[in-house]
Amino acid sequence: MKKEVNINDIAKETGFSMMTVSRALSDSSLVSTKTRDKINKITKKRSYIPNYSAGNLKSGKSGFVIVIIPSLRISIFNEYFTGLRETLEEKKYQSLVDVTDYSLEKEESIITKFLGYKPEGIILAGTKHTKKTKEILLRSNILLIETLDMNHKPLDIIVGFSNYNAGYEITDYALSKKYKKILFVTSSSTHMEQETRGAKRLEEYTDRMSKQKLKPNNFHISDPLDYVRSVEEIFEHYKKNKSKIDCIIAFNEMTGLEILNTTIRNKIKVPAQLGVAGKGYASVNDFLTLKITTIDTNQYKMGKIGSH
Repeated sequence: MKKEVNINDIAKETGFSMMTVSRALSDSSLVSTKTRDKINKITKKRSYIPNYSAGNLKSGKSGFVIVIIPSLRISIFNEYFTGLRETLEEKKYQSLVDVTDYSLEKEESIITKFLGYKPEGIILAGTKHTKKTKEILLRSNILLIETLDMNHKPLDIIVGFSNYNAGYEITDYALSKKYKKILFVTSSSTHMEQETRGAKRLEEYTDRMSKQKLKPNNFHISDPLDYVRSVEEIFEHYKKNKSKIDCIIAFNEMTGLEILNTTIRNKIKVPAQLGVAGKGYASVNDFLTLKITTIDTNQYKMGKIGSH
């Protein structure tokens, strides 16, 4: 087994002091470009991996920002993270990223572990957390940014939008197009206890329908991340209840797009026979001839602002 290369080995090979090597690796302005290039050439040749721990303890800065996302299987989160990552890179920060799969307990576990890296900031998708997570975050005294939702009692900073309004506005638009038998598709009640954004949209859909003196009609799918299975369940329900449904509003854009695809495949005329809508704008919508009606939540821009 080869001996691990350390900073002393790099210093001996380059002829510079360990202090100079350390400064060069941290991209310090105190080191000339010529010196830095020589040191970088040797570190690459020797496959040297710097240990930043000591420097981090001394400076109190790690250069890390924690980013926790519910899923990377939904395009809005991909676009959101792209915007977020671009801004962090511009500011010379490295993101520590993990996925909760919509589990608040998993979020709690990730945060507890990641705080050991002494991050300089934490960016979370959502405002719903366990009691212990809130306590940990508030005790950490680290800059915290919650995104993709709004909350009347933020833990620190929020960059988001009202999911209540999103549910209301998309329903209001469907009603303005003369649809009256609107089916609102969302995840299971158990899932919505963890992912409260969907619950908020459902609540406002219900309020808007009731305001119009129309009966709310919602359908719970079993797995919100399995789009094929979800739409199979939705269309099975639709076929049995055609006379009671003239429009389907999906709780996210990927489910909505799959519903639209299935309606076309089944020769159902959209929007004449069935209206189809969703929440969250997916860039793939730009390539479709028949586009899904949706609300653009500007997730890319939200990621840019949230990490600014």
